[in-house]
Amino acid sequence: MEVGGLQHAILVAARAYQGRTDRQGEPYVAHAIRVMLDVAGDDARAVAILHDVIEWGTITTREFLGEHFPRPIVDAVDALTIRPDEPLEHSVARIRADALATAVKHADLRDNAQAWRLDAMPDAATRARMLAQYRRAAELLGTTLDAICGREVS
Repeated sequence: MEVGGLQHAILVAARAYQGRTDRQGEPYVAHAIRVMLDVAGDDARAVAILHDVIEWGTITTREFLGEHFPRPIVDAVDALTIRPDEPLEHSVARIRADALATAVKHADLRDNAQAWRLDAMPDAATRARMLAQYRRAAELLGTTLDAICGREVS
C-alpha cells in the first residue's frame, strides 16, 4: 500500500464508526482497532480497520469507493461486508476467496470470541446465538473457533 494508505484507512474508519457502538455498548472503533492490531502488513491492517465500515459504520458503499483505496483493499472489504438476508455460507465463501479477507476474518472472530466480550452480551440467548454463529463461520473457513482463538471457547 502506498505511503499514507494505512493512515487514510484509519481516518476513514474513525469517521465511519463515530458514534457507533457494538453489542456490548462499547465504541465500535475499539473492535476495529483490536482486529487491525491482530494482523500483519499494511494492506491487512487497512482491511481490518475498515472491515465493518459499510455494515456497522455510517459510510455508504459509494462513499467508500470514493475514498480511492487500492483494488485489493476494496475487494477484501467488500468480501467481508455481509449483505442483508445473506446466508452465512455465502458470505464466508466470498471471504474464503480472498486471502486478505480471510486473514482479517480470523482476527475478527478472535476478537468477537474474547471471553469478556461474550460475557458482556446483553443476554444469554444473544451470547449463545452469536457464539454459534462464530463457530459456524470458523467451520466454513475450514477450521474451528478454538483453533482460531488458540484456546477453548465456551
